[in-house]
Amino acid sequence: MLRVGELYSTEPLTPAERQIALSIIETILPDAELEIRRRLAETLKATPHLERQLARRLAQDVLDVATPILVHSLALSDEDLVQVIQTCSIEHSRAVAMRPTLNVSVTDALIRTDDEVVVVRVAANNNARISAGGFHHILDRFGDHARVAEAVGNRPALPLAIVERLATLVTGRTLERLIGRYAVPAHRVGLILHHSREHFLLQSIAGEPAEELRAFAQRLEDNHLLSPTLVMRAMAIGQFGFLLQALSIKANVPISNVRKLMADEGGRGQAELFEHCGLDNMFRALFVDLAYAARNFPATRDGKAPVGWLELATPILRKRVQNFDPDWSLEQVVTEVLIELEEERAPGPNGLRAGLMAGKSGR
Repeated sequence: MLRVGELYSTEPLTPAERQIALSIIETILPDAELEIRRRLAETLKATPHLERQLARRLAQDVLDVATPILVHSLALSDEDLVQVIQTCSIEHSRAVAMRPTLNVSVTDALIRTDDEVVVVRVAANNNARISAGGFHHILDRFGDHARVAEAVGNRPALPLAIVERLATLVTGRTLERLIGRYAVPAHRVGLILHHSREHFLLQSIAGEPAEELRAFAQRLEDNHLLSPTLVMRAMAIGQFGFLLQALSIKANVPISNVRKLMADEGGRGQAELFEHCGLDNMFRALFVDLAYAARNFPATRDGKAPVGWLELATPILRKRVQNFDPDWSLEQVVTEVLIELEEERAPGPNGLRAGLMAGKSGR
């Protein structure tokens, strides 16, 4: 069988001869020992005309047999590779991740194995095509893993939305390369980091009891950290448990009054609440729109947005972004809206507006 496999792989056989060779291999293969199957796979791994059914059979064998085919064979389609990823062992997926070239459907399947070895191999392969959703999944799942962040940061071409998100996760040399390679102004990175810290702060307290949220919001206010952008972000992402406590503290009114003002069907209560809170006027229109949209939504115990809120809030946010990027996550949409509102406060030639417009021209 091995000799036939060598002929099948290297000799210019006629179609009839190739079919005879294939029949011999398929007849003997089920009874062949592991070492024989492994040697056959090694022989056939680079065969350009390898029959797809045989390639699939070898690719789903034990790892020693499957690896040469999974790493090298062009006979396997993207559909075949995805099936291996979804039905075989994680070691098989790790072998697929070693292929020189990977298309989006395969990298999406590999990334969703949530295996760090697989993800590092995919991210480090500059010939692996990764979708924006794939990048977001990597950063959602492995953003705090140094090897993964380093591999993503070293890729030669990244969507700017991913660059800006990655900038909130890395430090040192990797951050320096991001700023240099993608021409993101350092002050813009500073703004993104500030907003990212507020986002992570809200994520860290999600699901805490109301009394804990109250005490935490009060500590933030006492230390001048209960910022307008933190309040706006809590409202935008639907973290209403913290939001109600923050608005109560800012307005110096009971939560029951906050709820009544938020629930006003005429829209005046939301505007009145804004005035009581003393937030910067630049946030007024967005605050009123979001608060009015939220008038019938309850706070959830787990700290997550109530069902239906994000679908309602996202269009309100998007229409306030001048250059919306479909690759942005909701976190980035909120950040961009808040940055653009803050931009209006410093219109001088050396102020925030000039810097941000320089950053956008690079986009």
